[in-house]
Amino acid sequence: MADEAERDSAFSRRDFLARAGKVGIALSIFPPSLRGMLRPSSLERPSTEGLSHGVLSAPVSPDLFSGLRWRMIGPFRGGRVAAATGVPGRPNEFYFGAVNGGVWKTIDGGRIWNPVFDGQPTSSIGAIAVSSADPNVVYVGSGESTLRDSVGFGNGVYKSVDAGKTWMHLGLDETHHIGKIAIDPKNPSNVFVAAIGKLYAANKERGIFRSRDGGRSWQKVLGDDNVGAVEVVIDPANSQIVYAGLWNTRRPPWFTYAPTNGPGGGIFKSVDGGSTWTQLTAGLPKAGIGRTGIAIAPTNPNRVYAVVDCLVPEAPAQVEPPLGTPAPQPAPAGARPSSPPPGQGGFFRSDDAGATWTRLSNDPALWGRGWYFEKLAVDPTDPDTVYVPNVAVNRTMDGGKTWVVLRGSPGGDDYHQPWIYPNDPNTMIVASDQGAIITRNARARDPRDVTWTSWLNQPTAQIYHLSVDYRFPYWVTGAQQDSGAIAVRSRGKFSQISMHDWEPIAPGGESGYTAGDPLNPGVVYGGDGQRWNLDANIPVEGTTRPKTSEPARGDWTQPLVFSKADRKNLYYANQFVFKTSDGAKSWVQISPDLTRTEIVIPPTLDTTAAAATDRNGKRGVVYTIAPSPIRAPLIWVGTDDGLIHLTPDDGKNWQNVTPSSIAPWSRVTMVEASHFDANTAYASVDRHQLQDFDPYIYRTRDLGKTWQQITKGLPAGAYVHVVKEDPARRGLLVAGTERATYISFDDGDNWQPLQLNMPVTSVRDFEFYGNDLVVATHGRGFWIIDDISPLRQLSDAVARDDAYLFKPADAINFIEGSDNGTPLQKDEPQAENPPSGALIDYYLRRPASTPVTIEIVDSSGAVVQTFSSDPNAQRPPAGRVPAAVQPTGIARVSPLWQTRPEPVAASAGMHRVAWNPVRQRPRGAPPADEGGPLDMRYTGSFTARLTVNGKVYSQPFTVKPDPRTMSN
Repeated sequence: MADEAERDSAFSRRDFLARAGKVGIALSIFPPSLRGMLRPSSLERPSTEGLSHGVLSAPVSPDLFSGLRWRMIGPFRGGRVAAATGVPGRPNEFYFGAVNGGVWKTIDGGRIWNPVFDGQPTSSIGAIAVSSADPNVVYVGSGESTLRDSVGFGNGVYKSVDAGKTWMHLGLDETHHIGKIAIDPKNPSNVFVAAIGKLYAANKERGIFRSRDGGRSWQKVLGDDNVGAVEVVIDPANSQIVYAGLWNTRRPPWFTYAPTNGPGGGIFKSVDGGSTWTQLTAGLPKAGIGRTGIAIAPTNPNRVYAVVDCLVPEAPAQVEPPLGTPAPQPAPAGARPSSPPPGQGGFFRSDDAGATWTRLSNDPALWGRGWYFEKLAVDPTDPDTVYVPNVAVNRTMDGGKTWVVLRGSPGGDDYHQPWIYPNDPNTMIVASDQGAIITRNARARDPRDVTWTSWLNQPTAQIYHLSVDYRFPYWVTGAQQDSGAIAVRSRGKFSQISMHDWEPIAPGGESGYTAGDPLNPGVVYGGDGQRWNLDANIPVEGTTRPKTSEPARGDWTQPLVFSKADRKNLYYANQFVFKTSDGAKSWVQISPDLTRTEIVIPPTLDTTAAAATDRNGKRGVVYTIAPSPIRAPLIWVGTDDGLIHLTPDDGKNWQNVTPSSIAPWSRVTMVEASHFDANTAYASVDRHQLQDFDPYIYRTRDLGKTWQQITKGLPAGAYVHVVKEDPARRGLLVAGTERATYISFDDGDNWQPLQLNMPVTSVRDFEFYGNDLVVATHGRGFWIIDDISPLRQLSDAVARDDAYLFKPADAINFIEGSDNGTPLQKDEPQAENPPSGALIDYYLRRPASTPVTIEIVDSSGAVVQTFSSDPNAQRPPAGRVPAAVQPTGIARVSPLWQTRPEPVAASAGMHRVAWNPVRQRPRGAPPADEGGPLDMRYTGSFTARLTVNGKVYSQPFTVKPDPRTMSN
């Protein structure tokens, strides 16, 4: 094991005050709930050693890069939603809570969804409820309840009293996962919360909590440190009657598909408003009850339905065999074992308010995979009509005797919370793994007549990792949880990124890696090496999978990465590392089992979780591979059970270089080999499965002999998924945590937010591609910062002068596609294309006292374009039309299409101007597709000239032609 080195550095009070003033301006625009997350936790200077590897005193003022923006590119195929509700009295108003994408709202029945929770410090949503008495009152329980191994966690309960415009945090921070919220139908101040609790350890904030003052205070009324709650419902006719579903569940740190069902679960009832509780047992399973869903018929409150998860096998009937029956013989060696008897779970009904229960169905279509589903809703006008979502949406109209599938695709969609509009039982919203959908004809007798709104208008995809596909313009690929892998154009084929510009792809599945082939654009590998031609959407023949001499272990996500030093080499790992150099026609195992051999059970686990096993037993896997970009035989790997190894010779020899501070089951989420020094590497480590949610990143500069923990500036309580190094600037690192994005300019000695306009979500992977920085989030899809040249050029000199003009990156004069006819309408799901042409970035230390101008000068010295903070000085003037061509009468287009250019900014901070290098068309000339002249495009050498307060700054740049025109 390598020893971990610690170091401290000094920082003066004067330095602190100077830098705090700069940081404070940017922080002041964020709400108080976010400032703690976004503020660097320390403002220390890097040590002399650190400065020798970085080139900038850090952290830096965020004003120096405040003009950069993340650009969302989709996809618009919705991610998992477990919570959804409508609004009584407002038939077109609905909310859904994405499991790591925040709360969204529609006011037009699902045509357009807008995020309404992005200012909050968590985006994982488990429950949402609207008051029947006051439709402006909305409660949200954070922390998803679909407890996969990639689950997001929350920080308690939120409330809005203005229909989602603003939110208040109401506490219960340590509940982590909330399954349901119930509001008294007559008094929105009386609220119950069903808190599942922490997933990897016991804690007090689990169970049923009650508030009688609108969430200002909470009282725990049911549950203990081990048994939490997942369900709570209030009798609509008598709010003193409350039903609750308790669930004792955990996960171990090794891979298991499902969480556990520990002792203590069941259905409980209170008749005094939650002060005392009685367990309901008659007709229900005697033991082993896991997750439950409960629903009361509004028109007959004695009718109560429940969906119950219980894996305890049915006891087979004991029948005396007839006299003379031969004794049973053991099965022959190698025979397949018989299927276990079905569990005792199922769909239950009570007609006496829970006193007794009858199981009407044990069909797994209603209760199977109960840890993931178990929700239901009763028609508000008919006690016999019940909806039970599972893999499909199931409906009975005779009280549970017979069932039809109302909605369900061949691939298995997976559905969650249903909610029915009280005044119209045909109106229903259902949450699903692909987003939220609404129907207006839920009671149609023939399921084929039931129609639904789209789930292809919700950019809440949960992506694990990303890879660029090298076609031009480049595509971004990755596996989307629940829906399968996807590819999205970074620049749309037409005027925007729309449904035309993303495609489902086969390689990668819903959770694997994708790997674009750098030598063959349009070819992407995925999973354990499958190879596909994306243009033709067909597999490439001759591809094989790695083979092992013993059963392969696998986590939900296994690494598959190309070497950047030798781009024909592709690596994959399970517990072994494999290599192919011939396009996956053959694979060679190049390592022994690199995981821990000892079985280590964390002390935080209960007995049930400690005993749980799945396909891996209690063993780990290789979780990350990092081939050196500058020395092909050098490869680093990290495991999910807390080991780091390297090989200097392409697998002939392996060395354990794990830092001594990394304990078993500390998941090494990413190792990044340096692009500048073969001895340097970075490793991010996630310990939340050991009940330690803090961030951990380590750095070595001596091939793993010693490691330094480099987390200054990263806030506590948000573990790290990824760390990556910019291949163009030494010392520039980015890190993604469960909550946000961070950047370091000094090789990790100091970190600061790079969140900018990106909403809070789980950040899983980055890729630097050309001048762009691409990110994969696990809840809000893909985002890009177009042209990070300012980040790469930042230095102490930038802030010393009153103004600074960054050198523009060489630009491509893209030929913008158009819709060639009726354009895509603005209410269709779409994302922006990147700006065309050159991006001119500049920084002002203080507001300019005179107009700021930017001139584009060609190689002959002629000014071809002028931008100015004075609209009258622009060529043509910004937002103005010459008097001779002022329109008269009624405009022929709506204000949605009447965009006007913004004047150049003259305020303090960093700003960006985009120059589209197209010569102005002759006035009055028709478009090219209507017979007018073709656009004349600038290419060649240019100079950007910035004038601020009478001082001139200049930088050269080049505009290159669109390479697609050259190939033609």
